[in-house]
Amino acid sequence: MWIMTKSDWPVLINLNRSAHIGYQQIAKFDPRTRVVASMWEQEFVLADCADGDEARAIMDLISREIARNADLLDLRGIDRAKTGTSGETNRQ
Repeated sequence: MWIMTKSDWPVLINLNRSAHIGYQQIAKFDPRTRVVASMWEQEFVLADCADGDEARAIMDLISREIARNADLLDLRGIDRAKTGTSGETNRQ
């Protein structure tokens, strides 16, 4: 599955080539969290999130799209407030 990152400079990434998809807190006392895809010796930021709950919701959306064999997920157009409940409008 291909994914378009949510960032100032969006990047198209092939998740089928990814070794690991996860999330990490930016700093110890900072609630911001980023969703990342790591492959070989590269790491791509898929989305910067306000907190861990938002990151988990985006991870859930990505896993649902992978499970349904989607060809493309464009994170630029997602409504983060609805990520955990209705990803229907975000699917390509």
